[in-house]
Amino acid sequence: MDVVSQWYVVLTRPRQEQRALEHLEQQGAHVFLPLFQRECVMQGKRVLRQEALFPGYLFLKSVPENPLLSKVRSTLGARGLLYFGSQPAVVNTLLVDDLQRRTACNENDALYTKGQRVALSSGPFKHYEAIFQEYDGAERAVILLSLLGQQSELLVELSELALA
Repeated sequence: MDVVSQWYVVLTRPRQEQRALEHLEQQGAHVFLPLFQRECVMQGKRVLRQEALFPGYLFLKSVPENPLLSKVRSTLGARGLLYFGSQPAVVNTLLVDDLQRRTACNENDALYTKGQRVALSSGPFKHYEAIFQEYDGAERAVILLSLLGQQSELLVELSELALA
């Protein structure tokens, strides 16, 4: 008889989801940490940060008899499995599959799209509006700025842009 793998919920220590994920993977576990990108301001600049969708939790796929399940509690970054009564919490596989699909799409979401109106929030053209053209690496973007009746391409830091 084949034993079917199930998804379990792992409780992590505060802000140590990534650490728990890495150490569980080093032990050979199949682990999933749903992440999303959030725009925040750091040192006066807008940046995209990846954050845990469920802070303090991640998912572990395993068969019920796997000895790894008892080692979760002693894994760096992890507090243990989430229990309901005396049984570890099991999450529906379809739900986790859906989360994986949705967060994979979210990773590729861009903050700005071609043709979108943006405003410059700092630099010499502060308060000017422009049209977003494309990304130039992870930190910069090409925009079209109207100056003196002409549109000029300008390369700016992403941190200088905001939605218009």
